[in-house]
Amino acid sequence: MLTIAIVCGAGIATSALIAEQVREHVSSAGRPATVVQATVMDLLSADFEADLVVTTVDLPDALGIPRVSGMPLLLGTNPQVTYDDIDRILARIDRGEG
Repeated sequence: MLTIAIVCGAGIATSALIAEQVREHVSSAGRPATVVQATVMDLLSADFEADLVVTTVDLPDALGIPRVSGMPLLLGTNPQVTYDDIDRILARIDRGEG
């Protein structure tokens, strides 16, 4: 099963709001995925694993985990942008493109 990590500065309230929206989106698409809240420090842990990160903070490319901006979900400006990015990355993962 895929794991989608929601990463914000503190990993509490903001990530909870975004996590719920992402859960609803992947669920409505019939997509089995675990959505977890995490902090930037969690990402730096050697045992942290995720297939995709939805974030409201800048993260280094060196993490090696695909990521999309969660700001449209947080601000409510254009959530579809984030949903489209999530779908695009999950489709690449399905095709084995990583």
